Amino acid sequence: MKESRRRCGRGWGILLLVALCLLLAVPFGRAEYTTFAVVSDTHLGAPNSAYPAFIQAMEAEKITLIIHVGDAINTPGSVSQWNRFFEITGPGRILHLAPGNHDIQGKQSLRVYLTFFPTSYHAFAEGDTLFILLNTELPGEEGMIAGEQLAWLTTELERPFRYKLVFLHEPLFPVIVGHGLDRHKEARDELHRLFVQRGVSLVVAGHDHIYQRRQRDGVTYVIAGAAGGYQEFFGKNGESFRYMVATRAGEGYSFVVKDMEGTVRDLFSVTDGPGRSAGKQPGQAAPAPGASAFGNYLPAGPYGTHSLAR
Repeated sequence: MKESRRRCGRGWGILLLVALCLLLAVPFGRAEYTTFAVVSDTHLGAPNSAYPAFIQAMEAEKITLIIHVGDAINTPGSVSQWNRFFEITGPGRILHLAPGNHDIQGKQSLRVYLTFFPTSYHAFAEGDTLFILLNTELPGEEGMIAGEQLAWLTTELERPFRYKLVFLHEPLFPVIVGHGLDRHKEARDELHRLFVQRGVSLVVAGHDHIYQRRQRDGVTYVIAGAAGGYQEFFGKNGESFRYMVATRAGEGYSFVVKDMEGTVRDLFSVTDGPGRSAGKQPGQAAPAPGASAFGNYLPAGPYGTHSLAR
């Protein structure tokens, strides 16, 4: 009888322990995600740069995490333009930049770039999502991802993240033929195969100053358009300059593409792995912007050392 009571007591103790673990797992196992914006080709220093208007939009939407896919400034190596860029960006924001050909063009401008940023390509993580920012402008490797950077990228993509998002300046499949990584087709094709094999969901580029979204072998490729600089096919800058806002929405990310007048130009979503994304027509209702505070942004491991808070 005593042995039976002891067994019963041990059983209740195990049940209570399991219940306590489940209770504690609810608040600590739920990740919070930060709404972030993506912008490209702001060309600060050009007369028509819309970067100040973009930052005003970030203020209005309470977005503090910005991913820039290159050509932040207009003149490679200009210290004054970089200083002005950060002055406009303002304090309290996290900026991640994949440099463009107007940011780095040769060794001297790379040296200047590295006085403002700790490295020219990097990765960071938030919850189950890996963000990778590549450099298509390394001197001697312009227009490709090769050498040490390719080896590093291959290792990063082996990490067991559910979502893998890649950002770079020159597109793999540009609108304007020969105006991207297609200048080196074998290297471009190898990079695309790597994205497919390693489960990359989304690749965002700039450079073309034209917005485009397409899928290839299940990977969603977006050219983010521009927020400054030369506009080859458009007249009114307010309508042609664009940025993207990404919000974690259930099993994936929802993206809203807006022009500088605030008009929604495209809507799409991305889920884990190649082949799982969906788009909506601009006439449909846009998902509500997220209201996550920056305090919930949790860079994992060494990635946080590559973030730039100004």
